[in-house]
Amino acid sequence: MLLNKIPVLDKGFVALIDSSNTTKKLREIGKEFFNDATYPAALEKFGTLTLVIKCPLFVQLSLSKYSLSLISADQSRNIEAYKPAPHEILSKSREINEAISDDISRTTEALLINPKAYMADGADKFVSQIITPISAYTTVIVHGAYKDWCEYAYNSKLPSIISVYADAVKQIIESEWK
Repeated sequence: MLLNKIPVLDKGFVALIDSSNTTKKLREIGKEFFNDATYPAALEKFGTLTLVIKCPLFVQLSLSKYSLSLISADQSRNIEAYKPAPHEILSKSREINEAISDDISRTTEALLINPKAYMADGADKFVSQIITPISAYTTVIVHGAYKDWCEYAYNSKLPSIISVYADAVKQIIESEWK
């Protein structure tokens, strides 16, 4: 499947799999059934969007708070984790940002070694992953109604690291529903 991936953070992305009842289709329905080129806002509940998202687990957890359906893709590949760059730390100084970024990077690498070693030793896959950091990347297929995606994408209260995913979703929404 050829996906147009919108890169997010260091290793993540958001990509459209499918959308239904976009603006064009809703206008056609408006013309056909309501004798108008526009359409009643109530028709928007028939719009849906399916995306594939590679994101840290903390982003997946935030998505699960909305009325969206999530399915995890196969995670048997190499385990990767998000490591914030110094400019993403947002502390009081550049030196502190660099120190924190370096510490997070080293700590994350140490946390990723154990699950890999446990799996190599033949441990149960689930048991080996229970100490995986929340910054580990996962790939999920997410499906939901237009209104539920809008609730997520236009939520101004999301933390900045999660809002970059919401911005990528917003780009897709705005290209599909003009």
